[in-house]
This record gives sequence, C-alpha cells and structure tokens, in this order.
Amino acid sequence: MSCLKKYVLLVLGLPLYSYGQILPVALIPDSLTQNANAVYILNEGHFEIFSANRSKFAVHQTIAILNQKGQWFAAKTLGYDKEIQINSFKGSVYDSFGNLIKKLKKSDIRDQSSYDGFSVYSDNRLMHADLRQIRYPYIVEFEYEFEYKNTFQMPDWMVLPAQNVSVLKSAFTIKSPKKHQPRVKIENTTETFTVSQENDAVLMEISFSNLTVKNREWYGPSFDEIRPIIRCAPSAFVYDGYEGDMSTWDGFGKWLQSLNSDRDKLDDETVTEVINLTKNLESREEKIKAIYHFAQNKTRYVSIQLGIGGYQPFPASTVDKLGYGDCKALSNYTYALLKAIGISSNYTLISAGENPSKIDLNFPNNTFNHAILGVPNGQDTVWLECTSQTKSFGFMGKFTGDRDVLMLNENGAEVVHTTIYSKEDNTQISKMEVALDDTGQASARIDVIYSGIQTENYNLNSLITKTKKEQEEWIYEHTDIGDFTLQAFNFEIEKKKIPDIKEHLTIDIRDLATVKGSRLFFAPNLLNKWDSNPKKYSDRETDIIRKFAGTDIDTVIYSLPKKFRVEFLPEPILISTVFGKYSSSVNFSDGKLVYVRNLVLNQGRFPKESYDEFRNFYRDISKADKMKVVFVDKT
Repeated sequence: MSCLKKYVLLVLGLPLYSYGQILPVALIPDSLTQNANAVYILNEGHFEIFSANRSKFAVHQTIAILNQKGQWFAAKTLGYDKEIQINSFKGSVYDSFGNLIKKLKKSDIRDQSSYDGFSVYSDNRLMHADLRQIRYPYIVEFEYEFEYKNTFQMPDWMVLPAQNVSVLKSAFTIKSPKKHQPRVKIENTTETFTVSQENDAVLMEISFSNLTVKNREWYGPSFDEIRPIIRCAPSAFVYDGYEGDMSTWDGFGKWLQSLNSDRDKLDDETVTEVINLTKNLESREEKIKAIYHFAQNKTRYVSIQLGIGGYQPFPASTVDKLGYGDCKALSNYTYALLKAIGISSNYTLISAGENPSKIDLNFPNNTFNHAILGVPNGQDTVWLECTSQTKSFGFMGKFTGDRDVLMLNENGAEVVHTTIYSKEDNTQISKMEVALDDTGQASARIDVIYSGIQTENYNLNSLITKTKKEQEEWIYEHTDIGDFTLQAFNFEIEKKKIPDIKEHLTIDIRDLATVKGSRLFFAPNLLNKWDSNPKKYSDRETDIIRKFAGTDIDTVIYSLPKKFRVEFLPEPILISTVFGKYSSSVNFSDGKLVYVRNLVLNQGRFPKESYDEFRNFYRDISKADKMKVVFVDKT
C-alpha cells in the first residue's frame, strides 16, 4: 500500500528482512515465542486525515501462528457501512520457512450482512477471510485499508493485540492537516510520538519492538489497563453532515443533544394515556415506575444501525407506533413519556458490560456502547435500563452499575457515577432442612433468596422467563450438590430497586454421608462450597481487583437417626481480613445438627503486595468449607 511507510526489520545477529519479505518462524527470538500462541512479526498501521469528511486507515500485519490456540489470528473480519468503506483487503499464508502457500483470491473473501438476530435495520456488513491451516507453525499476512467519510471515527491502536500474543515490531503513524490533527493519548507505556511538520501536514510516528506476552492476572485489572494502547479522538469533527466538537465532554454532549433535538414528540393520544395512568399516583418515584413499566410492556429491544442512526435515536413517535427500538430509541422514548407527565430526565451514554471502558475526564472520546436514562429523584437518581422487558425498576446490576457515565443536560454533559451495590445489597441467604438416614442417603428442602447482583449468578435473572425444562437443567448444572434427584422446584421474583429471586427445591441426595463401620462422615456445608482458589504467582505484577461485594448466609439443619452420637465436630472458625470475613459453626442437640456459615466479600482495589494474604484468605475458606463431622452408632 502506497500510504504505508517502508522500513527494515533488524533482529540482532539475524539477516535483514525488508518490507514484503517474511521472517521464518525459527528466527523469531525465543523470548517472544515463550507462552505465546501467536507472534505479530509485524503490526503496522497508518492513519491519514485528508479533510473534515475523509480519512484512511491502512494496516499491514504478519503473524506467526504457533499452535491451535493461535488459529483465530489466521482469520480476519472487517466491518463496514455507508460511512466506512473497505478500499482493499489482501491476504497470504506461508509455511514456517516463509514460503508462500496461498494468496487470498476475491472469491475467498466472504461479504455478508452483520445481522446479529436483534437488528431490524442495519447497513453494517462484514468481509471475512480465513487462512487457517492444519499444520503448525505457519505465517499469515494481511493488508487492508478503510476509508472513512468523516472525522468522528478514529482508530485506536492496540500495540499488544491480545493476551498470549507477543509482538516483534509495531509501528503506528498519523498524518493530518494541522487543523484536523487528532488528540492522542498513550497508555501503559513510556514511548512517545515523534512529531514532524511539512507545510500544513503534521506527521506523528511511534514504534515498539520485542513486546513479550502480557496477560491479565487473576483478580487483576482489565487487559486494557496493562497493555500499551494509543487512543485517538477528534476535536472538531463532521459525521454524516453533523458538525461537532469533542475536545471537551460538554462539547461532545452538545453534539449528542443536537442529534436528539425534537425527537421527543408523542401523539396526543399517548400523552393523554400516560397522564391518566399517573395522575392519581402520589410520589414522583411511583410515577417514574409506572412510566417505566408502561414502556416495558409496550416496546421491545432491536438493534438499529443506519449511519448517523448509530448515534441518533428514532423519534419517540416512531417507537410509540412500531413498539420497538434500540437502546437510544427506547431511552429517548422513555424520556419523552416522562416529559409528557412533567418529569425531567437525562439521556445518558455508558460503556456497558462487565469490563467497561473507563471515562477519562481529561481525554474526551467516544468510549460508549449503550444508552440509559437517569431520572433525578430528590437527592438520588433513578437509573433506567430501557432495553429490558424484565429488568426490575431502578436496578442496574453488573451490566451498567458502578461506573462513570456521560449524562446529557441542558448545557452539554457531565460525568456522573451509577449505583454501587453494597455487600448488604448483594446477598444470598439459604436455609436447608436435611433428613439423613443411617445409610448416608438424604432428602432435603432448600430455600434460597438471591438479592441484588447475586440475582445474576449464572444468569439466574434470565432464567425466570425460561421454560420449566430449562429451569430444571439450570438447577442440575448450578446446584453444588454431588448426586441428587430433583423432586420439585419453583422460582419467584420480586421486582424492586434491589430485586429478589427466591429458589425453592425439594431433592433426594444419594450418598450424602459416607458410612464406614459404625461411623457416619459428611461435610455439613451442603450447598455453598468455595472451590475456586486464586492462582499462585511468584511475582505478582498488578493490583488485586474485587469488582463486587456480597454476603452469603447459609443455615443447614440436619435431622439424624436417634442412634447416632457425635464423635467429632469442628471448632467454630473465624477468618477476618481486609478482603472480607468468614465464619462457620456446627452445633448438635436433640438429634439435630445445625451448621451456620457466613461469608462477606469486600469490594475494592488492593495492593499487589497483599496478594499472598488474599490468596490465603480464599484457601482458608475453601479448607473450612470441606470440614467434616463424624457420628458414631452407639446402639
């Protein structure tokens, strides 16, 4: 590609390999192949801005695929739409010595819609090429170029593309007119751009070499927090004819507000309907809740991605008529419904998911993938997830809770934080009654109440809408009891700001206890054993992250045949650390054994130097959960 700068790759003590030649796998330094599934021999990108309405991004990659786990790097998928076109897409595959095996032909590249099962309207498409081989190692080479019809979309450069991957050479350049020069932020590295200027053109260049494998550690920060990344964002920009300025969060907010302008109109009939629905409700929160349920019952979520529609919601009247919309459209629709009854709310952009991108107060950029609604309610804010027909009113959960978000307001935007759920909110409280016979067989009645984020354990919250068969399969898969038969079950959900899900089980348990001669052995912790111990590190590199707090309280009452007497009961256990607190106790009286277990896990970020203490905390819990009791037949 003409816009890519040629360079010479020099490996100490090895021959020179110029651009267009392939370095044999055997000549890759051992330090880069160690623990790697693939090695990027070359990863070069060039981003060039020509005007407010045109830019290009060209990439050249040569990747050594070392084993089966690295095979996914031998396939490439490129997305495009009416704002982004693909000018070229080339690929080749070589053996480990650098000998050409095959070049991609046009017929080898699959071009298809990116339909995801949720999209009703979308102009997004995909080009996909697959160069995977059955013999390892081998080398693939990809060259492709995007052309953007705007300066809103700018590529970030992932210097280390993935975990279990190393990089021999990475280079990234940005060329632009001075007035369109992008803002950049370099993360997790001390490397800097070299900047030169010729006439009105600014050239920014940065390169990296010999980057070894870097993986996210257990209970550590996200991969993006530890790998080198170059972020790019515009100041002034144009997108689909809409001019904006992203140099400040306020400026970005004003642009988003302009996209939403006059899209909150509703038919008079709908306005009258929601006014009548809420006129007799006394509190503001009751009215907000009624509107939320109205929208839930009337609409469903679909994905809509058409040019500026990726950022601009459908008009509220359209959603009202059709009964569906994407996150933007449904949030805007709920905004319009609340406005119709005199309640103001704030359209809000968010990075959703369990590993959200963080908002940098000093580097405004488009880091969002979702829209929600924030509704002021006295000193509090009620957050509404408008895409779900089953979500409890005001509950965010793991998907959107506890993170910075961009809330639009009349003046532009401000960065605020969504709800943090505490250890008192996220509880799992169980009570079990177990009848144990003298052969070790048992029957049990189990009642568990999950609250807050713990309603999302193993997607329990989505199970409520599933069939009985699917619920039964979930119980067998996620109930931590050895060999049991389910006799009866049911689930109940209480929708509120901190939702509850109640699980009721009746089961028969085979060989709960081990019988040896006249003795009966069993672990009294029936349901909630900790068996995931943190990995050992000889040299921990990153802080410890515990994302969510929670509390488990388990009570198990065993009824035993009268002929058994206690031979051994564990002493009460108490473990207290900065990471949490654990206690358990066992008592026996009048033929009943009562086991009580309490576990509190604290949320937070803890220094890496305390990792051994952290690991010991969980190991001690695991050990305590396995403690057994011994009964003996005295007859």
